[in-house]
Amino acid sequence: MKTYKAVKSQIAKLERQAESLRRNELKTVIAQIRKTISDYGLTAADLGFGKQAAKPGRKPGKAKRRGSASAGVAKYRDPATQQTWTGRGRPPAWIVAAKNRDDYLIDAPKAAAPRRKAKRAATVKATRATAKKPTAPKKKARATKQRAKRMVKTPAVRIESGVASE
Repeated sequence: MKTYKAVKSQIAKLERQAESLRRNELKTVIAQIRKTISDYGLTAADLGFGKQAAKPGRKPGKAKRRGSASAGVAKYRDPATQQTWTGRGRPPAWIVAAKNRDDYLIDAPKAAAPRRKAKRAATVKATRATAKKPTAPKKKARATKQRAKRMVKTPAVRIESGVASE
């Protein structure tokens, strides 16, 4: 039975042997490629290696336009680092934990936001003071509805031999 060390040394020896064989074969392959290129007078653009690679069905020099020219207008700004975000795509780390993204808006009036919060808090407080506490039967009915929603199940569909059955 071979040991781990023996197998590892055999692997290393085979890797060295494979690399030397690869180098020898590369020499002959490169020589064949160079001969073919010179025989046919090929250029880098013909082979697709140049800036304007020759592609079938396209005129050289006309680039295909991809996407829009600009990334968009910044909508949010981090006050600490002045980094901006357009509001599209994955949100940056500085705004992920924000409870209210309106605080980071670039053109938002800073004084209007707290007033809105205070007004809403006063309205909620007044509503709670005037509202009656729910009675026991209403709570029970609400709980029963919630339980019923959880218990609704969609029918299971099994697919056997390409045919769906319920």
